[in-house]
Amino acid sequence: MEVNYEKMLQDSNRIKNYIKGDIANLDEPVLTKKQNPKKWSALEVVEHLNKVYDVYLDNFTKAINDARDLSENESPNMRRTILGRLSISINRPKGSKRRFKMKTFDFFRPAVPPDQTNEVIDSFLNKKETFNDLIKKARTKDLRNVKVPTALGEKVKFYVPECFEFLLAHEERHMIQIAEAIE
Repeated sequence: MEVNYEKMLQDSNRIKNYIKGDIANLDEPVLTKKQNPKKWSALEVVEHLNKVYDVYLDNFTKAINDARDLSENESPNMRRTILGRLSISINRPKGSKRRFKMKTFDFFRPAVPPDQTNEVIDSFLNKKETFNDLIKKARTKDLRNVKVPTALGEKVKFYVPECFEFLLAHEERHMIQIAEAIE
């Protein structure tokens, strides 16, 4: 199956532009407001995404740097795992609704220090730019058989392009959560 890196980049840029254009300019009380004590604020969601990138970006960088360059007549292809397909499907929202309620791992739980709004958002935007650069670099690499560990550890791995899709589906889910938090 051929990889659609251009669509991944479009989706990723849409998310980045939403945070940069719509969320970053909101006042801190709006960003830190919780609908109830069990829900995350918009800023906590962004910090959660920062923690996710902390787990994945180094793995992507190493995998892509170590991969063989595609020759001129090769196209970027991808394979999928059953767990990867399922994870993408579960995370991808249906329209403007998150399909399943999910608990997060403790190490992904956000903890935002007071007065860190700008730092949290700037960190996300920088990590997002790194993610976008990795997608661009992946276009020229043979990643058909290259896997990266997931947050579940070394025993559960996804193919690199599949993992990109998983993270984008996960972010789309959280963009809905951010929109709900700032309503």
